[in-house]
Amino acid sequence: MNEYEDNVQDRDLALALRRLDDAVVVPDIDLAREARLLAAFDAAQQRRPRPAGARQYWFMAGLAAAAAVLMAAGLGPVLTGRHGSPLGAGRLSHEALASTPRGVQPGPQPPNEFVIVPGAATLPAMESGSLVRIDVPVAMLPSLGLTPPEANRTTSVRADLIVGQDGLTRAARLVN
Repeated sequence: MNEYEDNVQDRDLALALRRLDDAVVVPDIDLAREARLLAAFDAAQQRRPRPAGARQYWFMAGLAAAAAVLMAAGLGPVLTGRHGSPLGAGRLSHEALASTPRGVQPGPQPPNEFVIVPGAATLPAMESGSLVRIDVPVAMLPSLGLTPPEANRTTSVRADLIVGQDGLTRAARLVN
């Protein structure tokens, strides 16, 4: 559209509005009728009971606050135990955990079985994980709880690692 067409449309709209204004009959102001209408609104407002929503809102807010306090109180000791001893404790409150059951070092494992990595038993529960196959230096095998193969004189071997959602290795096995 060009400017001329815009002006024509504006003028047509103004004429239509003017005709509508002339056609509408507006009654004179009736103060008594207005007073009766306002009185009826006030009476209806006073008769209406207070909404239950306000009461319910404060009830739910109180429940939410109580739940938050209970969760904070319940999580406090768990987090304290995971991150070390309480402040002011000069010595450890528990013995160090063995990396294998009953403190017995595992003997040589067949290459097809997974071995729990030392210390993995103390990690949080595994929610999800992945199996990763990589070449591992032979010098790193004892730290994974694996016995280096004697027949191979290579510097690295292929191994499968089970890695948890936190990125920490939970188990390992050698691959032929």
